[in-house]
Amino acid sequence: MNKDAKIINVGIADIKIGKSPSILRTTLGSCIGVVLYHPEQKIGAISHIMLAKDPIGKDKLKNPGKYGETALPNLIEMLEKEGCKSGYSARIFGGASMFKNITSNFLQNIGENNISIVREFLSERRIPIIVEDVGGHEGRTISVFLDDGRILLKKAGIEKYLYRVK
Repeated sequence: MNKDAKIINVGIADIKIGKSPSILRTTLGSCIGVVLYHPEQKIGAISHIMLAKDPIGKDKLKNPGKYGETALPNLIEMLEKEGCKSGYSARIFGGASMFKNITSNFLQNIGENNISIVREFLSERRIPIIVEDVGGHEGRTISVFLDDGRILLKKAGIEKYLYRVK
């Protein structure tokens, strides 16, 4: 790790952007993390989405990072403000079924709904998903190294690096 690198923690319902040599980090369960990275500019961003849509219809104005329907357009807008109009790709993580012993359909489907809205949005915007590690029953922690775009994925006690960035 570069000694000048600072770790930028991305919380639940948060969107953060960073530049090399920083590292973006978040921990996911049923939430989904969308990573966008521009390899030439060495700029990346993470959106930590809690729910696909606002079930009430009013909260998304107060908490736009919480919902896929508002967080994803904000994520793109933040990258565009940094000069990244195109040339980036996506990697998605999380969307686990963390509530398997609960009988609520809403809670059991949070992860699936989050994965769905992200895939749909990225497809509509023609942003390629080049790596994904979604679903299952385990949480994940991801660290995005903005110097080269690699991701350290920690899941079920196992760490692995994902290098594909284009």
